[in-house]
Amino acid sequence: MKKNVMILLLVIVLVSAAVMGCKIQKISENKTRDIDFTVVAENEIPQEVNQIVEERKEKEFKVTYSDQQYTYIIVGYGKQKYNGYSIQVKSIYETENAIFVKTEFRGPKEPNSQEIASFPYIVIKIEYSDKNVIFDE
Repeated sequence: MKKNVMILLLVIVLVSAAVMGCKIQKISENKTRDIDFTVVAENEIPQEVNQIVEERKEKEFKVTYSDQQYTYIIVGYGKQKYNGYSIQVKSIYETENAIFVKTEFRGPKEPNSQEIASFPYIVIKIEYSDKNVIFDE
C-alpha cells in the first residue's frame, strides 16, 4: 500500500512539473516596426536553405532557417504545370514577440502552350531573429 502511494505521489509531482514548465504566450499583432529584407537570388542561396527547398518543393511549404547572422524565410508554392509564376512580398513586420510575413503568388500572364513544370518559391533574408515567424494568408 505504501509503495502505491509513493508511486502515485511521484507521478503527481512529475505531471505537475511538466505542466508548470509549459507556457502559453499570446502573439501580439500590433506592428512595432517594418523589417528590412532581401529577396535572395537563386545563385546566392546558402546550401542549407537549398537543401530545405529541394526536400519540400513538390508541395506548398512555409519554413524558416537561421544561422548566426540571418534568418531565412522560405515560402514555396509546390509543383505547378507551367513556368512564369512570380511571388511578391506584400509585407514583413515585427511585433513585440513575432515576425509577420505576407506573400502573394501570381500566375503567369499567359499559360505556356507547353507544360513545363516549375516549383516557385521565394527566399527572404532578414537579420537574425529568434522570434516566431507567422505566415499571413
